[in-house]
Amino acid sequence: MSKHVAPTFHAKAYTCMFCSVLTSMTWVPLWIRQGGGVRLSSFQLCYCGHCGQNSLWLNTTEKDFEDEPPVTGRLILPSTAAAPVAHVDLPPDCKVDFEEAREISSRSPRGAAALLRLCLQKLCMELGGKGKKVDDDIGMLVRAGLNPKIQQAFDVVRITGNHAVHPGEISLEENPDHVTVMFEMINLIVEELISRPKQIEERFNSLPTGALDAISRRDAPKLLSNGGGD
Repeated sequence: MSKHVAPTFHAKAYTCMFCSVLTSMTWVPLWIRQGGGVRLSSFQLCYCGHCGQNSLWLNTTEKDFEDEPPVTGRLILPSTAAAPVAHVDLPPDCKVDFEEAREISSRSPRGAAALLRLCLQKLCMELGGKGKKVDDDIGMLVRAGLNPKIQQAFDVVRITGNHAVHPGEISLEENPDHVTVMFEMINLIVEELISRPKQIEERFNSLPTGALDAISRRDAPKLLSNGGGD
């Protein structure tokens, strides 16, 4: 699974929201004709070094700093969130919620978080859970031998943005960027629990028939003789 770098204003490189490639970016300020001349606007275009498509950003840097102000800005177009794309092996029923979360995450991080928790609930069902309570399904997976690090990824998605229900947990009103982590955690879960086992099974089944038969005989239960003929 390739690394995802969230798009940020004036970043030299990030994962393009059009082609999903981590590549270099070129920033071009936009000028406005005014009277007999031109003046610098607050908008900038960002060109992807891989696909050549451009996004429109608004420079929101405050102008009244005594020292050099930090450069800040926000994405205007495309309106689709600058969030990681869904893992190729994310089940279709889960992908519907994932994609809807991507579409609204820049406008409503809390709404996106709710959709991602629904996506996680459906994903738990795909992995053998009942889909009624995510916490119970995570517990089931842990008892079945779930890697503790992957369990942590489940809990990041389960808890993040659930502030209204559980006071004291991560609030997306205060940290909207945390929703990007939720997308990444779901993709990580899919990679570890769906993609890698599938890849191993495909490689194993491609072994020669003779080798597969030998492995089957090796792993078959051994019949114990008690010497009494029973």
